[in-house]
Amino acid sequence: MRPCRFAARLALFCVLAFALPVLRAAAAEDLASLVADNILIDPAGRITASGHVEVTYRGTRLTAARITYTRSSDLLRIDGPIRVNEPNGSVFLASEAELDRSLRNGVLRSARLVLDRQLQLAANEIARVGDRYTRLDRVVASSCQVCAANPVPLWEIRADRVIHDQAEQQLYFENAQLRVAGVPVFYLPRLRLPDPTLKRATGFLIPQITSSSKLGFGIKLPYFIALGDHADVRLTPYYTASTRTLEFGYRQMLPKGTLTFDGALSRDDIEGGRAYLFAYGQYMLPHGFLAEGQLEFVSDPGYLYLYNYSDKDRLANALSLSRVRDRDVFRARITDFRTLRADEIPIQDTLPDTFAEVYYRREAVALSFGGGRGFYSVDFATLNRPSTVDVDGRDVSRIGGSLEWRRDGLIGPGIVTAAEAAVRADIYNIGEDSTYATNLIRVVPRAALELRWPWGRTTPRGANEVVEPVLRFDISRAEGDAVPLEDSRVVEFDEGNLFAATRYPGVDGVEHGLRAAAGASWTHEDPRGWRLDLALGRVVRLDGSLNYGDGSGLSGDRSQWLVAGRLQIDPGLWLTSRSLLSNNLAVTLSETRLDWQVERFGLASSLLFAQPEPSENRLDQLSELSLGGHYALNDSWTANADWRYDFQAGHAARTALGLVYRNECIDVTLSLSRRYASSTSVNPATEFGFHVALVGVGGNSDSRPDRRTCRG
Repeated sequence: MRPCRFAARLALFCVLAFALPVLRAAAAEDLASLVADNILIDPAGRITASGHVEVTYRGTRLTAARITYTRSSDLLRIDGPIRVNEPNGSVFLASEAELDRSLRNGVLRSARLVLDRQLQLAANEIARVGDRYTRLDRVVASSCQVCAANPVPLWEIRADRVIHDQAEQQLYFENAQLRVAGVPVFYLPRLRLPDPTLKRATGFLIPQITSSSKLGFGIKLPYFIALGDHADVRLTPYYTASTRTLEFGYRQMLPKGTLTFDGALSRDDIEGGRAYLFAYGQYMLPHGFLAEGQLEFVSDPGYLYLYNYSDKDRLANALSLSRVRDRDVFRARITDFRTLRADEIPIQDTLPDTFAEVYYRREAVALSFGGGRGFYSVDFATLNRPSTVDVDGRDVSRIGGSLEWRRDGLIGPGIVTAAEAAVRADIYNIGEDSTYATNLIRVVPRAALELRWPWGRTTPRGANEVVEPVLRFDISRAEGDAVPLEDSRVVEFDEGNLFAATRYPGVDGVEHGLRAAAGASWTHEDPRGWRLDLALGRVVRLDGSLNYGDGSGLSGDRSQWLVAGRLQIDPGLWLTSRSLLSNNLAVTLSETRLDWQVERFGLASSLLFAQPEPSENRLDQLSELSLGGHYALNDSWTANADWRYDFQAGHAARTALGLVYRNECIDVTLSLSRRYASSTSVNPATEFGFHVALVGVGGNSDSRPDRRTCRG
């Protein structure tokens, strides 16, 4: 009968006292522990532990079938199967070994080294030297699953010798040969690779093959430079028959902020020299202030689109300073604009190019009377156009402030009330526009009363329902001079501003007269896991016209009907829709989105329809359908697609297809895209991409898939 482990531990206690210097330590936490089925000590002082042997020392855990310690040689002779788990996650497997008493130096034969549960290095012999270096002779390295049914890995690196530097987290290969499905494809006398535990290391990254109908077949070879722990540089030469490009990127973590640069320099057969630079930075200043900066530059309008760097059609350079606290908000920002749109470039001198604003809002204790809360705000804004032509080159500056008061309450049978009162005053300075006086003054007082009456119930089937009718009255009037409409040209009527004081997004626009907004919402939450939200409402002016554009849904003395809904079926299926309906129930604007996500399938789709709106410089009807999704064909293959169709133009605006193969050792991405946009600066283009990454090389363990299970 096998001796119990209690006896083994008792024997260990005796050994620790006088016979095992291998386990001697200066501190209690340095003591080793040994557990085995049998422990024998012969007269010569040789100690043998056998049967389920387990040794733990300074975070290193060794298991084996048999361990023999000879005091004269101060070595542990170990018979396998052997497994050594280190604190850094490395695992050694071997059939036999000789190690010193610290388990840090020695030789393992017929051994394997497993790094971060990914990269396996099988060797005839592994020599350990201290806590830093491990030498492996006649090595095969791979992260692919290998078993009897799949004896040849998808990829492997064979080498005469490999040195693993644990301090630098690097692998150095001598006479390295890369094999794919057992076929040699590449040879290097020297090769350095980061081990899987290293997240950032200087060196070449995986190349990417591309093909474009405009630029031709090419290759991108990125090179990564780590500048310490908090900064890095990425340089990517990009070569095709038509272009020589150097892409670059810089990132830095600051003590209280971040800084990033992305850009490229190109010389191609289309425009010659071309370039772009995008930069962004933020820094937290004392007293809670946040400073931010943004730089966007491109040499010509078609560069970003052609090289697929960005879909931006307007650029903005900006500096800002902001602070948000419990009782006040401050922001200051200056922005410089540049358009890349083909229809705006001829008139870009008449478009605003510089806009600056300063805004401060604070809760005012002196205005918090009658059970309500008071606020005051002051702001300044200025807008400039490059043109000096009268009217077309209009420049506007504004300084103003407001006082506001609001009180929320509850009356009668659960009616929720809100009362508001406010007044705003502005002084305008107008330049380059003779249709306005140079200096304008306007004062806008307003008041509002809002009533909400929520009703709730539980149905016999256990569903929760809430119906909430809402009625809001607003009255306001601009006193003084008429001012130009600069910050409120684009108006979007939706459920977010149905019961707001105004539908204008800025200060310049003012809704005049007495208005009423009426509507209701209904929510049904079913215990079977689905939920439905519906909302309906409209705005009516009681003493005149709302004075909005025809395509806004707010023209005439009453708005169109706003209908919005959201349906959730289980956690993964959402249907959201918003529409504007005329009095005869004709649809003038509709936005519908469907999102569906299950275990192996995902779909995101949207349908947009909108009538023309000249005030927004939108002269044509919009009608687009977009579909995007992915489907996991099996555990390794995933297909994805993206498609956008313009019904007004009668053709697709963009089509993209992709196929991804990923297992525990390789990641392959194939992509094909076609963009149909055409103008004086860009033309339709087709692009093909091919990217291969070896999983287990470098720090990509966060997204590794589960290892395949061998069968047979």
